[in-house]
Amino acid sequence: MTRSQLSQSRFFVGILLLLGAVLMFVFAQGTLTTAGAVAFALLGLVSVAISRRN
Repeated sequence: MTRSQLSQSRFFVGILLLLGAVLMFVFAQGTLTTAGAVAFALLGLVSVAISRRN
């Protein structure tokens, strides 16, 4: 895999993590689920940020 392919893969994984966090936050109930959604969102944001770095 080239560097650009890895960057694109990280971007897609980050978007999927963010989407999963939103779905967890909207459809699930409870404090542990909220904590999990926040953790997924942070991982997604970090993944997207790393993918956009030069």
